Amino acid sequence: MLYLYSFIEIVYVLLAAPLIIGVLRSLEERIESKQGPSIFQPYYDLIKLFHKESIVPEISSPIFRFGPYAIVMFYAFLAMILPIITAFPLAFAPSADFIGGGLFFGAAAAIKKFSAIDSRSNYAHLGTSRSASLAVFAEPITVLIFIMLGVISNTNNPFVINQVLRSSPQWYYSLVHGFVLAAFFMILIVETGQLPVESHTNGELGMIDQAMPFEYTGADLAMYKLGSYMKTFILLSVFLNVYIIPFGVPMESSGFWSIIIYMGIHLLKLLGLIVIFALLNTTVSKFRLYKNFDYLAVAFAFAFLASLAYYIIK
Repeated sequence: MLYLYSFIEIVYVLLAAPLIIGVLRSLEERIESKQGPSIFQPYYDLIKLFHKESIVPEISSPIFRFGPYAIVMFYAFLAMILPIITAFPLAFAPSADFIGGGLFFGAAAAIKKFSAIDSRSNYAHLGTSRSASLAVFAEPITVLIFIMLGVISNTNNPFVINQVLRSSPQWYYSLVHGFVLAAFFMILIVETGQLPVESHTNGELGMIDQAMPFEYTGADLAMYKLGSYMKTFILLSVFLNVYIIPFGVPMESSGFWSIIIYMGIHLLKLLGLIVIFALLNTTVSKFRLYKNFDYLAVAFAFAFLASLAYYIIK
């Protein structure tokens, strides 16, 4: 059954990830009193791109073509080892803990940067340098967050952390968890490209992730976009199922139908978080690029306060 659940989980992520992005974009337009695109627009875009020819820069290497497909493979693997629709480990979950999962996210980001640079596009180089500058500071903060969760639960296994937080009110309502929650939410905004860090426009002064796939077309661009959708979906799911609402995720004894029902509940939880993101994206102005590092400094402060709070409480 674990292999069946793993298959259901990866299909769920692949099918639902574009929907979440579509709802976010549509909601942002509605808040601004515009009609906006359909919530299914990301599906239409992917289908259209898959039917188009891929054009490859003449001076690029095979890395350019390999990149988007490798990224999707990495995120598909992460979808099977993190708590998305179950609170118990599935067949491939023992392959990596939170730190290992972070390394897989880092590897996918590195491949994305290498393939963007290989396009030899000035805009791709611009987005890559900006993304790398943010990642240099964001990734150590993420590691510190994982370490603090490991201190709370005596492990870096996300499934165990889920069970500790759902069964230990003293930790769930503690200052340690509160500071970790705030720090990870701020990092989540960076990793998913939300305001005030990044705007979803093609303006040179603001684009980061939009610049990296500048030379991709056709099926290659579709895979690149699908990978970005999957990344956002997985990170939001981990934030909800492990950090903020660990309750209600099916345990091993819950049975098959409880997992199917929870998939619907999980979508509702994601929609609630998407509403928060939509409000942020429509009410907050984008920071200047150099101000992003001040933002990351605040995120680090929250993560560091979590460690101080732990040792004071202890």
